[in-house]
Amino acid sequence: MTNVDYKKEQISSAEWQVMRIIWSLGQVTTTELISYLNKKESWRPSTIKTLVMRLERKGYLTDDGVSRGRKFKALVSEDSAMLQAGQDLFAAMCAMKNGMVLTDLLQKVDLSKDDIDKMIAVLQKKIVDAPNMVACNCLPGTKGNC
Repeated sequence: MTNVDYKKEQISSAEWQVMRIIWSLGQVTTTELISYLNKKESWRPSTIKTLVMRLERKGYLTDDGVSRGRKFKALVSEDSAMLQAGQDLFAAMCAMKNGMVLTDLLQKVDLSKDDIDKMIAVLQKKIVDAPNMVACNCLPGTKGNC
């Protein structure tokens, strides 16, 4: 399975739902995928098959090569995909606003005590070298007015 160093085309929220099922089960047939997704969404089987084809084309999925009852498995780990999606999100935003977004997420997202302890440890290391203000990266070569 691909590690954190991969860079693939971003996937849609619908494609994330397909991948979450495949990551959870390890491998899944089209019939099983349709069954699980029908519990969450009112998608047609053709829509689900289209999502699977897109994910294969993007390099996230592979199948076992059987014509009937194909089994799909992930080519990219869930952790790698999640980390890349987070990096892509923050790369698209003004660097000055990253802290605001992270703070808002921390307030809204359920976290375990272990997760919180890990975050505190990272923040304690980062604060030593952190600047007083992060520079705007919206308009390269200018000061920006964020």
